[in-house]
Amino acid sequence: MSHSPDKILITGASGFVGRLLARAEMERGNTVIGIHDPQESPDLPFESKGVDIRDKKTLQDFITSLKPQRVYHLAAISSVRMCQENPGMCFGVNVTGTLNLLDACSKLDEKPRVLFTSSCEVYGNVDPSHQPVNEDTRPAPINVYGLSKLMGEEICQFYMREHGLPIIISRGFNHTGPGQTESFVFPHVARSLARIEKDGQEHVLKMGNLSVIRDVLDARDVVRAYMMAADKAKPGSTYNVTSGRCISIEEGVRMLVEISGLKVKIVQEASRMRTYDIHQLHGDASRIGKDLGWRAEITLEQTMKDLLSYWRAKEGVS
Repeated sequence: MSHSPDKILITGASGFVGRLLARAEMERGNTVIGIHDPQESPDLPFESKGVDIRDKKTLQDFITSLKPQRVYHLAAISSVRMCQENPGMCFGVNVTGTLNLLDACSKLDEKPRVLFTSSCEVYGNVDPSHQPVNEDTRPAPINVYGLSKLMGEEICQFYMREHGLPIIISRGFNHTGPGQTESFVFPHVARSLARIEKDGQEHVLKMGNLSVIRDVLDARDVVRAYMMAADKAKPGSTYNVTSGRCISIEEGVRMLVEISGLKVKIVQEASRMRTYDIHQLHGDASRIGKDLGWRAEITLEQTMKDLLSYWRAKEGVS
């Protein structure tokens, strides 16, 4: 018996992970409708509407008309730096926007399954002796972004408890891959290396804190985790989406440099250091592995190769 396609709403559909997720859902025959920033005009291979999720009435009218069966809530200000510099905007999108979305979904006769994408930033600085962190580790965010995501989780808990909305929470750890913007560290380095190759620019990479240790995985693995969680996770579940492998920023940068074959000097600049960065974070993926059978599959080396290839192509490097 054939399965009729699900109607799937992806907020933040024009973003890096949103595009990957939309493609993956369409490949399995589902109908994808996106929401993107109304100030953008993205070229997307699926229907998407410009909606400011802070605008409660417009969002509610859209959700009421659409009646999605599944919602992936990816829309957020995801730059830690941008949130730190403009907390009002951060809370408007990440907190009020989440509240508006869940409220609209809760009013539908047939309530959709919702995946809320939280972040490992909710954990804050955890003593290394208490790492890797699992989902029961007490959240204690140290930056505005992490706080906004924790507030989003609390809103999810409220709508599950008081309105019976079936929500799954994912706490994504640092992920990267081809298509991520250069405002994040590894795409920034990959683009810089491609430009050095193309233009013969000064062979210097100017960096911030290189000693920060991160649990890094490929965004394509993250998309698989989101889909598996949306498919079969028990509502109310929270999952770390993490590789369980840690590297310092310096190790990741040197890996990209080695793949490029360039001789590049790496310079750490005090002006680029940030006091609101978590120094070290290592995640435990046991729960999602046990419950859903998910684990990260793409090696970090492959991710970095694909990332550099993407930026070489974008910069016209043969």
